[in-house]
Amino acid sequence: MKARAHLILIEQQAMREPVVVETEPEGRRPRPTGFWRGDRFYPIVKILGQRFEKGEAFLRVLADRGCFDLHRVTELDPWTWRAQGRWELTAELSAIPLEPFTS
Repeated sequence: MKARAHLILIEQQAMREPVVVETEPEGRRPRPTGFWRGDRFYPIVKILGQRFEKGEAFLRVLADRGCFDLHRVTELDPWTWRAQGRWELTAELSAIPLEPFTS
């Protein structure tokens, strides 16, 4: 069995930039497949970590153009009581691969 490499992630830039996330339409919680940052599409290769809180989701993703932290906030309209989500790009990360130690 081959050991897999680990990643060390270092935050390069903190931001609060709105993005449009595309998801697979399957399941109760659709899985993000990529996001639009301006006019460029960033396909998500792997979800490295995720955390869910009430009305919020935090994702750390590996895209084909780097690593990023995404944040989804669900807001409730006080007049219609409809929930609507919006996504933000909160950090751009650098990934440093580490090969596992062999003895």
